[in-house]
Amino acid sequence: MFRRHRSQPVDRVISLINPVLRGWVNYFAVGHSSECFSYIKDWVEKKVRRHLAQARKRGGFGWERWSRPWLYDTLRLFNSYRVRRDGLKVAPA
Repeated sequence: MFRRHRSQPVDRVISLINPVLRGWVNYFAVGHSSECFSYIKDWVEKKVRRHLAQARKRGGFGWERWSRPWLYDTLRLFNSYRVRRDGLKVAPA
Protein backbone atom coordinates (compact mmCIF):
# COMPACT_ATOMS: atom_id res chain seq x y z
CA MET A 1 0.00 0.00 0.00
CA PHE A 2 2.74 2.46 0.90
CA ARG A 3 4.71 1.90 -2.28
CA ARG A 4 1.68 1.97 -4.52
CA HIS A 5 0.36 5.25 -3.06
CA ARG A 6 3.67 7.04 -2.62
CA SER A 7 2.48 10.32 -4.14
CA GLN A 8 -0.90 10.35 -2.37
CA PRO A 9 -1.73 12.52 0.67
CA VAL A 10 -1.23 10.81 4.01
CA ASP A 11 -4.94 10.94 4.93
CA ARG A 12 -5.78 8.94 1.79
CA VAL A 13 -3.08 6.38 2.56
CA ILE A 14 -4.37 6.00 6.12
CA SER A 15 -7.95 5.62 4.91
CA LEU A 16 -6.71 2.78 2.68
CA ILE A 17 -4.62 0.95 5.29
CA ASN A 18 -7.04 1.25 8.24
CA PRO A 19 -9.53 -1.36 6.89
CA VAL A 20 -6.67 -3.74 6.11
CA LEU A 21 -5.24 -3.37 9.61
CA ARG A 22 -8.68 -3.73 11.20
CA GLY A 23 -9.37 -6.95 9.28
CA TRP A 24 -5.94 -8.37 10.00
CA VAL A 25 -6.25 -7.63 13.73
CA ASN A 26 -9.76 -9.09 13.91
CA TYR A 27 -8.58 -12.27 12.21
CA PHE A 28 -5.54 -12.79 14.43
CA ALA A 29 -6.95 -11.30 17.67
CA VAL A 30 -7.69 -14.68 19.23
CA GLY A 31 -4.68 -16.36 20.75
CA HIS A 32 -1.21 -15.20 21.69
CA SER A 33 -0.56 -12.52 19.11
CA SER A 34 0.21 -9.46 21.25
CA GLU A 35 3.95 -9.64 20.48
CA CYS A 36 3.20 -9.74 16.78
CA PHE A 37 0.72 -6.87 17.15
CA SER A 38 3.35 -4.67 18.78
CA TYR A 39 5.74 -5.41 15.90
CA ILE A 40 3.06 -4.57 13.30
CA LYS A 41 2.04 -1.40 15.16
CA ASP A 42 5.64 -0.15 15.24
CA TRP A 43 6.14 -1.08 11.56
CA VAL A 44 2.99 0.81 10.46
CA GLU A 45 3.96 3.86 12.52
CA LYS A 46 7.41 3.84 10.91
CA LYS A 47 5.90 3.59 7.42
CA VAL A 48 3.47 6.47 8.06
CA ARG A 49 6.27 8.63 9.48
CA ARG A 50 8.46 7.81 6.48
CA HIS A 51 5.60 8.71 4.13
CA LEU A 52 5.18 12.06 5.88
CA ALA A 53 8.92 12.77 5.80
CA GLN A 54 9.26 11.93 2.11
CA ALA A 55 6.25 14.08 1.25
CA ARG A 56 8.07 17.02 2.86
CA LYS A 57 11.40 16.07 1.21
CA ARG A 58 13.09 15.39 4.54
CA GLY A 59 15.24 12.52 5.67
CA GLY A 60 14.71 10.26 8.63
CA PHE A 61 11.50 9.09 10.21
CA GLY A 62 10.48 12.19 12.17
CA TRP A 63 10.42 10.51 15.58
CA GLU A 64 10.52 13.89 17.31
CA ARG A 65 8.41 15.70 14.73
CA TRP A 66 5.33 13.43 14.81
CA SER A 67 4.40 11.90 18.16
CA ARG A 68 2.38 8.73 18.63
CA PRO A 69 -0.67 10.58 20.00
CA TRP A 70 -0.56 12.89 16.97
CA LEU A 71 -0.53 9.92 14.58
CA TYR A 72 -3.50 8.27 16.29
CA ASP A 73 -5.55 11.31 17.30
CA THR A 74 -5.00 13.68 14.40
CA LEU A 75 -4.48 11.28 11.49
CA ARG A 76 -6.91 8.70 12.90
CA LEU A 77 -4.52 5.79 12.34
CA PHE A 78 -5.95 2.43 13.45
CA ASN A 79 -5.00 1.83 17.10
CA SER A 80 -7.14 -1.03 18.39
CA TYR A 81 -4.55 -3.81 18.58
CA ARG A 82 -6.19 -5.93 21.25
CA VAL A 83 -6.00 -9.65 21.82
CA ARG A 84 -9.33 -11.29 22.58
CA ARG A 85 -9.40 -14.15 24.99
CA ASP A 86 -12.77 -15.77 24.35
CA GLY A 87 -14.10 -18.35 26.75
CA LEU A 88 -13.52 -22.03 26.24
CA LYS A 89 -15.55 -23.51 23.41
CA VAL A 90 -15.48 -27.00 24.86
CA ALA A 91 -16.27 -27.83 28.46
CA PRO A 92 -13.25 -29.28 30.29
CA ALA A 93 -13.40 -33.02 30.94
